Amino acid sequence: MKKSIIQKRSFFFLALYFSDVLMFIGSMTLSSWLFNPTHNSEFDFYIRLLFFSLLIMIVNYSAFGLYDEKRNLFDENQVMSLFYSMTITYALMLAFIIIFGIKKMVFYLSIGFIASFIFTLLLRFLLYRLIYFYRRLGYDQQRVLFYGKNSTELMERIKDNKLLGYKIIGMTSSLSELKESISKEKADVVFITEEHLTDGLIKIIFENNQITWKVVPSAFNLIMDQVNFDEFKDYPVINIPSSSKSQSYLQVKRLFDIVLTVIALLFLWPLFLFIILMMKLTMPGPIFYMQERIGKDYKPFLCYKFRTMIVGADKVKTKLKSETQILFKMKKDPRVTWFGNILRRTGIDELPQLFNILKGDMSIVGPRPHIRAEIEFYKGWRKLRFKVQPGLTGMWQVSGRHELNFDKAVLYDIYYVKHMSLILDISIIIKTIPSIIFSRGRY
Repeated sequence: MKKSIIQKRSFFFLALYFSDVLMFIGSMTLSSWLFNPTHNSEFDFYIRLLFFSLLIMIVNYSAFGLYDEKRNLFDENQVMSLFYSMTITYALMLAFIIIFGIKKMVFYLSIGFIASFIFTLLLRFLLYRLIYFYRRLGYDQQRVLFYGKNSTELMERIKDNKLLGYKIIGMTSSLSELKESISKEKADVVFITEEHLTDGLIKIIFENNQITWKVVPSAFNLIMDQVNFDEFKDYPVINIPSSSKSQSYLQVKRLFDIVLTVIALLFLWPLFLFIILMMKLTMPGPIFYMQERIGKDYKPFLCYKFRTMIVGADKVKTKLKSETQILFKMKKDPRVTWFGNILRRTGIDELPQLFNILKGDMSIVGPRPHIRAEIEFYKGWRKLRFKVQPGLTGMWQVSGRHELNFDKAVLYDIYYVKHMSLILDISIIIKTIPSIIFSRGRY
């Protein structure tokens, strides 16, 4: 009998709902008790507002997929969905407070929302660790079949992430073999990596609702907008929008970079002093590592980083073998010191690039700055990523970093070039925080 906890899933999601409600009401009540102990005339209004906001919050959680069944249970995407949901709920709650003129509630409600966000994250993390524990014991496993060609990379990703609970049973490009596997109930999930869906394949998909189908699109779709019917009401069109940006937008972006960088430096200077002290004690040699990088329109500039390797690391590089296909990267680079590894894992080693931003060499958000030796790999359509300033963080950095293959990483950069806006910049900056916490693809 196949091991499964499907029967227990309803209890798990019920526990999710209960924990979310408990953390919200508990945090808001505690904040009110601490900062408004008198519970005067607005208490009845507060209770009604609290339960109304709870309803809005649960609706937002559902809209952002926080109760959807996902194999990848807890990651930075869920953190961001939780953040967006609570921000919308808080904004609505704030609007009601202002409309009814009870402005003194703003402070303790704001504290309550912050506490609710933190405690909800912690409790959800613990609940999902429970599912991971079951999967390690062999429960909640799903048998996976691949249909199509060029599935090796995706298969390796699944094998590396055992907590997904996927068990790969094979790969086929034959419709008859696919149909046979499904009819004999060998597969629970089918990944389709074919570019074109034939009538026969579509028929099999429609006739087998018990199977979870996952269609892997072409990587080129990353730079495209969604399908729309703007020009032709009866014919779907995929747009590849113009990437030209107005001068006013670029000026606002530059002002945004300067203001945010100055604020960051005002808060980070104690951290800089601590790092310098630790490096002097543990890593003899210079504090900063300065290297020529290629920026917008192939303009070279000197990029600043905290040094994470031994002195003379560049001379040893020729003796080492990269673990990525094109750009040199190693998960356990012997040149990296123990303190340097901490700096890399947390992304702190890149903070001196804030001075590059002030100088105008870089922006807060943009493609990764590359060394001159890597330019030869950026030919043809890949050159488009050099049309904007490189960034301290970007689409590539928050989407998997070195987990991505070379072309997919470049396509993320080009997606940013095609869609860049202040809203997208802010979104990427916010996503950078959980991306660093989870150390996704960072080495």
